[in-house]
Amino acid sequence: MKATALASVAALLALSACGSSERVVIAAGTTLADSGVLAELVSRYESVHPDIELSVVGEATAQILELGRRGGADLLITHAPELEAQFVADGLAALYQPVMESRFVLAGPSDAAARMPSAVVDVFRQIATRGNLFVSRSDGSGTHQKEMELWSLAGVDPSGRPWYVETGQGMGLTLQVADQRGAFVLSELGAFLAAAPVLSLEIIPLDLDPVLGNPYQVTVVKGTEVEAAAAAFAGWLVSSEGAEALTAANLDLFGEVIYEPVGP
Repeated sequence: MKATALASVAALLALSACGSSERVVIAAGTTLADSGVLAELVSRYESVHPDIELSVVGEATAQILELGRRGGADLLITHAPELEAQFVADGLAALYQPVMESRFVLAGPSDAAARMPSAVVDVFRQIATRGNLFVSRSDGSGTHQKEMELWSLAGVDPSGRPWYVETGQGMGLTLQVADQRGAFVLSELGAFLAAAPVLSLEIIPLDLDPVLGNPYQVTVVKGTEVEAAAAAFAGWLVSSEGAEALTAANLDLFGEVIYEPVGP
């Protein structure tokens, strides 16, 4: 568990003891935190539920699930179904269901598009063959899980290769490192668009492929003191009202829908 995540949660819990409203700690993927869309949803919900305070901790999915196991978060929003399955199987989820979906993109130097094939697996294979720099989060996140799936599909093990750079950091910092080094990087689309104004990297045009889909799930942790309040927010997220708020947040931030609502 990262010390920063524990410190953030401890601070939030300490604050909750001082106020009269219920404080729900949401642990969410850094992709959602970096994109700004979750902050928009939190603001919209709190504006009509003044008795609820929603505090967001941005972390990688593996750390988020560990926070949930330790009772350090009340509601989880993650995007690594294989990791989430064990949490649910262990009986730790009071509620678990899809909430939204975005997609992954591959970004790289501006001159790279013309030199790359259009199928994502072929691109990964070519990166390895040519020894192009690739920057990986390598942090147990949903993005890292997807990246490793793509390397596997390409028949490549990048571990220890001189062209493979591992940051162990979130999406925003990893994008910065890739930009500074003129490298390729896998990113969630919303997080990339949020950072794009300060990046020289560009999205590599690829064929539409279901493997690049990025589903997010919401989990209410069973047995926390504010389980009912967490469940109420989760229920709102997957309701028609929540879907409308998500669409509006997309349009405000990006001018188009990047995070597609997923109905109950």
